[in-house]
Amino acid sequence: MSSTPSGEDPARSRAEQPDPERAYHEALAALDEALRQLATTPHAGSFQASEPDPPRGLRQRLSAFAWRRVPLLRQQRAFNALLVDTLTRFVRQVTPYIDTRDRVFAADFSAALGGAADEMLKRWESLAAGEQRRQAQLDEVRQAATAWRQVTGVLRQELDRLRAQPSPAASSAHEVVRADQPDAGTQLATPRDSYKYVGFEDRFRGAAVDIRAGLAGYARHFEGASDVLDAGCGRGEFLEILRERGVSASGIDLNPEMVAQCRERGLEVAEGDLLAHLAALPNASLGGLFAAQVLEHLEPAYLLKFIDTAFLKLRPGARIVLETINVASWTAFFQSYVRDITHVRPLHPDTLAYLVTAGGFQQVEVVYRSPIPPEHRLARAPEPANADETLDRMTAVFNRNVDELNRLLFADQDYAVVAQRG
Repeated sequence: MSSTPSGEDPARSRAEQPDPERAYHEALAALDEALRQLATTPHAGSFQASEPDPPRGLRQRLSAFAWRRVPLLRQQRAFNALLVDTLTRFVRQVTPYIDTRDRVFAADFSAALGGAADEMLKRWESLAAGEQRRQAQLDEVRQAATAWRQVTGVLRQELDRLRAQPSPAASSAHEVVRADQPDAGTQLATPRDSYKYVGFEDRFRGAAVDIRAGLAGYARHFEGASDVLDAGCGRGEFLEILRERGVSASGIDLNPEMVAQCRERGLEVAEGDLLAHLAALPNASLGGLFAAQVLEHLEPAYLLKFIDTAFLKLRPGARIVLETINVASWTAFFQSYVRDITHVRPLHPDTLAYLVTAGGFQQVEVVYRSPIPPEHRLARAPEPANADETLDRMTAVFNRNVDELNRLLFADQDYAVVAQRG
């Protein structure tokens, strides 16, 4: 027979119950009888005694007063003693019964609680085991998907290489299109006009010190990494941030003026096409990849190939951070995006997050940044000073509309998709 957590045995407690219960009823009967006897006992109110003749002097009056009071006090004391004795005997007889009932209740409650706890523990262990199995299966699926992505990426690379080789039957009059050449629309600037785009960046994107301040928050994603590539590094602000934190990194940019500025400050930056540079790197050679305000310059086919190639070139566990303009913010779209004539295609946050996920990356997260200052947003109406139901409703509707417009018009101007190579 199992015992309860409190050590009480319910069966034994119940076995102890009949005798105390009989004593309890007997005690009640005895108490009732004692109370009836007390009711017939003379008490202070019914005590009568003959008194001597009325006293004449002060001394005789005091003696007569004491003579009258002493019997009353004696009788009251006797009555009190009898009542206390009766109640004491009753309590002594009732106590075992109450103790037994308490033990029975405690035993039953402990047994029920213990059984429920055991059942809950079994269910919890079962759920935990099932969750572990599902997690293990999910990990296996992720590993298989990553391996399959790796295989298909390598096969795609080999197919591109074979396509780039001229066929013996190809006419020399036809130009062979290489897979590592950028698609139309990916050129940010020609060498002849590269200085103009540098000036455009200086005027509209902001000073280098402001760009550094905005990009500094991304450095935490590359702590402890090495061989990080800044794709489309521009003036090299993020490369300087990584260098200050002891992270080895290099950059690639198509604009020769910007490349020259980076090299003057001792940064390792190559000039050329982003995808061609990335494709030439050994697989799993990068410890991280960063691109800020670059993807909006790429054609869709080029962008998809860039994401697939980045997956192959990153080591397992490496981070990729892709920042672009938040076109879901109307202010950012009609100001930052439309203003730059080199922008090719807007990228909604949901779209880019999906493309990165479809590219095989895991732990995909969208991070918003560059909020519009409150003073440049629409202001809400103050609450009415006087109690007016109609005015209160109008104010509430107006403020809801203001909040919705602020969400659409003045959302954060930039966002970044942060993900990890599995």
